[in-house]
Amino acid sequence: MSRTATLVALAVTVAACAPGGQAPAPETSPPPTAAPVSTSTTSTVVSTTTTTVPPTTTTVPPPEVFRYAAVAEEESRRIAIVDPSCPDNETCTPLVSFDLPYRPHNLTAIGSVVYATHTSAGTVSRIDVATGEILTVSLGVEPHDIEYDPRLEVLYLTDEEGRALLTVDPDTMEVIERVSLPGRAHNLALGGGAVWVTLIGSDQIARVSEEDVDFFATGLTPHDLILDSQGEIWFSNWKTETLNVLHPEDGRVADAPPGTVQPHHLALDPEGAVWVSDNGGGAVVRFTTAGATAVEVGPVPHHIVFIENTLVVAVSDAGEAVLVRAGEAVARVELSRGLHGVAVVEVDTPLG
Repeated sequence: MSRTATLVALAVTVAACAPGGQAPAPETSPPPTAAPVSTSTTSTVVSTTTTTVPPTTTTVPPPEVFRYAAVAEEESRRIAIVDPSCPDNETCTPLVSFDLPYRPHNLTAIGSVVYATHTSAGTVSRIDVATGEILTVSLGVEPHDIEYDPRLEVLYLTDEEGRALLTVDPDTMEVIERVSLPGRAHNLALGGGAVWVTLIGSDQIARVSEEDVDFFATGLTPHDLILDSQGEIWFSNWKTETLNVLHPEDGRVADAPPGTVQPHHLALDPEGAVWVSDNGGGAVVRFTTAGATAVEVGPVPHHIVFIENTLVVAVSDAGEAVLVRAGEAVARVELSRGLHGVAVVEVDTPLG
């Protein structure tokens, strides 16, 4: 074949393969025949180079999250949302409040949704602070404490009068499982693959796991509790000046360092130190290996929670959420008397 014929054949082939110019083959076309083998001693090698262009990628930053404290106002029957960034030396007001049918007691939260127990009404409310939607359902006989377990994506609820620990679906608010206990289930804490429950009115702390239910006799009157970074159980005792530590590996109970008048509720700071609200001393107390450090916040502090490096304290008799930063009470948010539970809520749009 001549060089001109070859170029014409190549041009026809390229045109047939060009984008947008491809035509369907006739249904009756016979299969192509093999090209004859050239006997020429001269060959032409066509080199084809393929360039791979990497796909264009766009990095999308994660959505911004705004974190606030939800505070239970028992006497006013509402949940207040507090901004932990209230400036130093100022008194702020809540960003928004939600009226409830009954007095809220203890709180927990999942994202923008707050769960509040109503101990005297036998109900629990589900409040979405982003939409304002409120759902109140009957759960147990006397629901007291409530916590969310992100590992199993369930709520745990203590039913004090019902003497049970309930596992609850956070979406439907239906009971998934009920574990009967020999005493009045009061406060709870999560850790070590188990749920730890104080049995108020007795000296026992229960450990409820998927495998079994165990009990630890303390010889005291456990009220609230928390697991520290070493897996040890710090617990306050009902209406006493004692604060103790349970060592789960052998059941040994030790005295915590002195520093409180009437310890009540507990929290861990970002460094893993234990903080305790001193209900009888009007302070919050931080415990480290160096000892105890107290920060005065006002009369009858109840629940406490950290949002980053700010400790939010529900000071019941003062009717204020007190903000503690760097070891000092630096700001206050005016609420109403009779404060109790606190929880951290997260929304993707700022409130207020």
